[in-house]
Parts: sequence; C-alpha cells; structure tokens
Amino acid sequence: MIAHNSTRPHGQALRVAGAQLENVVGDIEGNCRRIREAMEWAEGEGADVLVLPELALTGYPLEDLALRPEFVEAAHQALGALARHSGRTTTVVGTVHAVRPRRARDSRPRGVAIAAALVCDGEIRGTYQKVLLPNYEVFDEARNFAAGRRPGALWRIGGAVAGVCICEDLWSGDGPPEAQAAAGAQVLLVPNASPFHRGKPEGRRALAASVARRNGLPVVYVNCIGGQDEFVFDGGSIVIDADGETVFRASQFEPERFCLDVGLARARPLRSRPGVIHARVAAARAPEPPPPSPPQADELTQIWRALVVGTRDFARRNGAHAVVLGLSGGIDSAVTAAVAADALGPQNVLGVSMPAPGSPEVEARNARGVAAGLGIEFELVEIAAVMNALAGSLDSVLQQPPTERTHDELRARARGALLLAMADERGRLLLATGNKSELSVGSAVLYGDMAGGFAPIRDCPKTLLYPLARHRNLVGPAIPDAVLERPPSALRQEWLGLPPYEVLDPIVERYVERGEGPETIVAAGFDRATVRGVLQLVDDAEFERRQAPPGVKITARAYGKDRRMPIANAWRPFVAEETELAGVEDPEEDERIVPVLAPARG
Repeated sequence: MIAHNSTRPHGQALRVAGAQLENVVGDIEGNCRRIREAMEWAEGEGADVLVLPELALTGYPLEDLALRPEFVEAAHQALGALARHSGRTTTVVGTVHAVRPRRARDSRPRGVAIAAALVCDGEIRGTYQKVLLPNYEVFDEARNFAAGRRPGALWRIGGAVAGVCICEDLWSGDGPPEAQAAAGAQVLLVPNASPFHRGKPEGRRALAASVARRNGLPVVYVNCIGGQDEFVFDGGSIVIDADGETVFRASQFEPERFCLDVGLARARPLRSRPGVIHARVAAARAPEPPPPSPPQADELTQIWRALVVGTRDFARRNGAHAVVLGLSGGIDSAVTAAVAADALGPQNVLGVSMPAPGSPEVEARNARGVAAGLGIEFELVEIAAVMNALAGSLDSVLQQPPTERTHDELRARARGALLLAMADERGRLLLATGNKSELSVGSAVLYGDMAGGFAPIRDCPKTLLYPLARHRNLVGPAIPDAVLERPPSALRQEWLGLPPYEVLDPIVERYVERGEGPETIVAAGFDRATVRGVLQLVDDAEFERRQAPPGVKITARAYGKDRRMPIANAWRPFVAEETELAGVEDPEEDERIVPVLAPARG
C-alpha cells in the first residue's frame, strides 16, 4: 500500500491531477488507451497522484455485464497492463475486482467489487473496494456487486496519507470518509460516476463541502462524462478544501484534465491496524495557487447540453451516425430536431412532414420552417393514400366507421410505420418526439408517435420545452416564432379530460419526482378532483411507458429505472373517490376512468 512516487518535498500540499474521462461501457481497450494518455500527461505535470472516475476502465453502469467472468478477467488483464505502464505518479484506476472470501482455504471468489486500484512504478500497489452500494432510484449495485470490507484503508502517496473512497461511500453521514479521517487521512480521493439531473451539480458540491468540513479533510471529487443509455454524466469534477470551500471546479459535459496543489490537513496519529501505513510526513511545501475554474453554466444550458450529449452518444455508440424524425410543426418535434442537429450535425438529420387529409396547412409550413432554421434535410410525405387504405380496411373489419379517436391514432400509427421503414431503408436511427407530460398520462399513441429507437425529450415536461427552445434560439435562430406561439394540440387532452399543461406538469412533478400523495398536492392549492384524475392516469399509463424507447434523464426521477411500477396492478386508490366526485354510477362508462389495458388508449 505504500506508493512512493516523488522526490520533491511534501507535507503541506499534494500535487493532484484529475482526468474526467469519457464513460464508455464495455470498451476496455478504448478506456485503457484514454487512461494511458492521462497517465502520461499527469507524469509530465509532475503530479503525485492522478485520480480517474469510478469504473474508468470498464465504464458505468455495468449492470449484468459485471456477472460475466470473461469480462472481469479482461478488465483484470487490462489493469495489469496499465500498472506495467505506470511511472512515478500514482494513478487511482476505477475497475472491477474479484472478491475473495476471508477463509484462505476457500479460493472461490464471493463476487465482484467496484474497486479503485493504485498503480505506480510498474506495479499495483493497493486496491480499495467500494463499501456502500447504492440500491435506490436508478441504482441497483447490490444486485451485481459485493461490498468492500475495509472502509478505513489508507495509503501513503508521497508525503501524504490519503484515503480513497468511491462515489456512494461519500453520501453517508458515517461511512468510509469518517473511518479514514479517524484513521489519520489528510486528504480524500474520490472517483465517481454520478449521472446528471436538474440541480445535481450543486447538490454534489454541497455534499463534498459537508464531508470536507465534517472531517477536516480536503476532498478531490472526479466525475466522468458522456451518455450511457438514458444517463448522462456531466463531469463537473470539484476540489474542496478542508474548510468546505470550492478550490476548483471543472467543466461540464466534456473531457477535462486539471492539476493543482491540494493543501493537506495536518498530520494525524495513525491507528495501528492492518492496512494503515506508519510513515512520517516529509518536509513541508507551500501549495501553489489553483488554476482558474471555467464559468459554470446556467440550468437551461446544462439541460440542453445533457440532451445533446445523451442523444449524440446513444446514436454513435449504437452505430447510428444519422437520424430521422417526424416534424409535426409543433414544439415537441422542433426541440427534438434541434437537439439532434446539435448532437450529430444538421447534415445528419432528416425531418419528415407527413400531412394527412384535413391536416392544417400551418403544420407543414411550420415543419418546413424548423428544417430551414436548423439547416437539416427535409421531406414532405403525403399519407392520404395510406390513410384511405387503412381506413377502408378498418371499416370492413369493424363493420362501421371508426371513432374520431381511433382515426386519430390510426394516423399516428401510419406515420410511425412509414418513419420506421424510412429509418430501416436509409440506415438511420428513428427519434421519437414525445415528452414527459404525454408519457405520464398516456396521451401519446403507442406504436405511433411513441415509435422510435431513442426519445431525446422523454423526460422533459411540456412546459419546459418552450424555455428550452427560446434558450436554443439565443445561439442562433433555429425554432421559428410560429412554432413557439402555436398552442399545443388539445384533442387528446380533451379525450382524457386533462387540465392545461401549466396545471398538469406541476401535479406530475409533485407525484412522480417528489413522491407527494394526493392530499399533499391538494394542500398546495390544486383542485382535488383534478389531482385525483391526473394521478390515476399516471398509474394507468405504465403499460405504455414500458414500451417507450429510452431517452435522456434530466429530472430527479425519470420513468424507467427511477420508477418501477407493476403493469398488472390492482391498487387503484383514486378510482373510487374520483367516481364519487364525478357522480358516476358505473365507472366503466366514464371515459376519464380507464382500465390499464383500455383499447381506446392503445
């Protein structure tokens, strides 16, 4: 565990390098190359230690990939190669590590741990295993990993006594940081893989500051960047001094390397226990001033960049370099097109307007305006012939004309089928354009406007799309005023008896993201019958949501891994009261009260 890596004087400061690398799951070879490049850079900077993100070697989250022995072995071999490549700078490499049982006679591993290996001078000098495994919200690490058993382990790096803890280890009020501080640590080195959502960057900073103040130790917190399925990792690595003040803050959503002197806590008596290094701190050296931190982005900029990075990385890492989407002339498809253009370049985005018989002319006009403003490809595809054929066939099957609602959903599904065919034939990824408001209450059409391989704005409430669009227009005119000024289509809103989005979105946010119950929401000033009706629709829409494509998470609680509700679910606490309030004798005859798999809702 001793990592002597510098002949310069030490004591008051540790020269720390950080590299917030791209998070690419499974790309051990590519990740290894990026790590080697960072190691060579840190060596050139004269750094005592280089801190990399959590699971920098394998990517995060690994999910069940961590259960594949051949994958774990490949990571082990790559770590050995990195160690042989190491020089005098100690590198903290995030990886997986097979956990052996305590009894020596049993050689079988008891699982795999998330680990941080310390390598220098051509060797692996020590390994710390993550102790606290998050098993809430989007995290289920306890399913795939074994917990480490040595929260108080310390390492001598140059003249400093350092504690290493990993991501969740920092989030407990009495966890590894406290154990390491009590054991004599002078600095905490913390690899992380912390996904973005609104408000998360400031939450991380506040957390790290609290840990630093509580333990009297500086904290070096290094995060990764990039999109992985629905997650986006935004970087924003931070260095906090022992008083809880921010010393340095890295950029968001892009790779960055930084190197600075971190002032150490005073030397403390070291506990006499296994794994603690008894070594005297060398001569003191005053730290140099830290480099300037880049400007921090406002919230709308953070959200926009998250959408762009998430869409870019999902497409490219799944082999798609071009996309197609339907352009309706409304705000949803316009924002989706703008995100795609920023993510992949306008030359790689095709927008398709698909007017049906009776469609307002403004829809195609607005769609053409969006395409022109963004500089993307544009095609107009009339679907009258398709609709006539489908409607005629449906008439003969039903032996009567379909209802207006069925006819509207048929139009959406016809568009979805044509767009999927275009995407397949042209080798493009189809983007769905639905938003969180629609996904919440089931107002999107399953197999219609929900069709696609990725849904960039699926976690964006409708009311957020307008300020996002105006914010994007500050960069350059992209989304025409005609789109921003056009009111949302109210047809499906009326069928479901929904309130305006200005009322719907706050109710959904309180119920889904904050976990508030109906009584709490009503007490906040919302109409009781409206609240009950919306909450029931949210519960009933789980069937549709399970079949929706993945999309970028930007809120504290998105659908999918964040909220896992059963589809077949007899718990319907809102039906009885809503029926009573509406004066309905038979719930089955009330269109606002819909069973889970109601044919009318697809």
